[in-house]
Amino acid sequence: MKLWGGNYSTDPDRAFWNFNQSFSFDQRLLAEEVAASRAYVRALGRCGALPAADAAALDAGLEQVLAQARLEPERLALDAEDVHSFVETRLNEVVGDLAGQAHLGRSRNEQSVTALRLWIRATIDALRDALRGLGLGLVAQGRKGHDLVMPGYTHTRAAEAITFGHLAAAHAWPLVRDFERLGEARRRVNVLPLGSGALAGTALPLDREALAAELGFEAVSGNALDAVSDRDFVSEFVFCCAQVQIHLSRLCDDLIRFSGPEHGFVTLPEAFTTGSSLMPQKKNPDALELVRGKSGRVLGDLVALLTILKGIPAGYQKDLQEDKEAVFDAADTTLASVGVIGGVVSGLALRPEAMRAAAGTEGLMAAGLAVALAREGLPFRKAHALVGSLVGEAERNGESLLAAARRVLPQHSPAVAGRLDALFDPAQAVQTKAAAGGTAPAAVSASLDQIEARLR
Repeated sequence: MKLWGGNYSTDPDRAFWNFNQSFSFDQRLLAEEVAASRAYVRALGRCGALPAADAAALDAGLEQVLAQARLEPERLALDAEDVHSFVETRLNEVVGDLAGQAHLGRSRNEQSVTALRLWIRATIDALRDALRGLGLGLVAQGRKGHDLVMPGYTHTRAAEAITFGHLAAAHAWPLVRDFERLGEARRRVNVLPLGSGALAGTALPLDREALAAELGFEAVSGNALDAVSDRDFVSEFVFCCAQVQIHLSRLCDDLIRFSGPEHGFVTLPEAFTTGSSLMPQKKNPDALELVRGKSGRVLGDLVALLTILKGIPAGYQKDLQEDKEAVFDAADTTLASVGVIGGVVSGLALRPEAMRAAAGTEGLMAAGLAVALAREGLPFRKAHALVGSLVGEAERNGESLLAAARRVLPQHSPAVAGRLDALFDPAQAVQTKAAAGGTAPAAVSASLDQIEARLR
């Protein structure tokens, strides 16, 4: 059944009809469409636009439509134009011609955006729950390694000694921001457009505030023309998904590198790896590589959506039908990615010996040595140059940096020369970074506590 066509003398071209229909994907909004429609017919009854008995019959009929669709999913293969026409067609089977009254004063323009807001709101809640779980998983691993020294990297080169807990917190803090960003976006999603009509508002005496409260919306839209065309909330949600994927991609890259034989700092859970069809020894980090790759897919969803929105005028345009596949794909991909990475993180095995051995690389202590010299009175730029010359000299002579420092530093700073063993001990080096946000174990523990508090 079409919801239009009284002024037509012919049926739509079949190829165009197939091109035009959206039920193949917007049927995902069935529960939200029914929930909004039930609230709407009850509102029609309250304001006197429908007799109370008719409103009650429509409400019960809509409930039956959803129940039947869940019991008989093969009904979802029917040739409906969209989820709205599907619901009205099924409702007509239940209550007869009264079904048409469910659309009294209502447009698909407002129905579509209302159902999508309800769906995104629920999806945000699910994604925030998943991010909370992943973030807390990183916190748990960080607590295990809060004092476990390892190299930290800049430009992919070993730079200074840090702790594994510091690294775990560095990946958990972006998830805190994602968690909070989605919470902020949810408030902008949670605005009711129902009651806007096609673009000009409704002539019915609807109590939109009561309708909003019944559906759990915090506010009603302030302009009907804007309400039916607004997709800011969609692009903001997809941006949030893309930002999550960017953060996951960075985590994946570190875990891929640090679990490889060249580092061996962690071992990935076997259940999240795959083997090679040729090389029997391989356990490939495919789960991590797939999530890293899927970040590009979600970025593509965002670009597609923004491109659709950039060139259309005020009011509903059929271009906006294209928003749903992008948002569904972004949500599905991000939820799946967070779930997979959550499994990887919870199953990680730390390898302290490999981390400690790598953290003992003497070059990692160069910056700390320069700071120690400066604190004893040598201007930092001169201290930096002095340590740089020691590094170069050690490389040319084939000796260790510590040996070069023992030979040269007594003439520059006897105090620093007298405590070189401590300065070259990575466990003591990280202890010096005790300011808030630093890599000292106590600072790391405090950072992890803050992450847990924000996520909970």
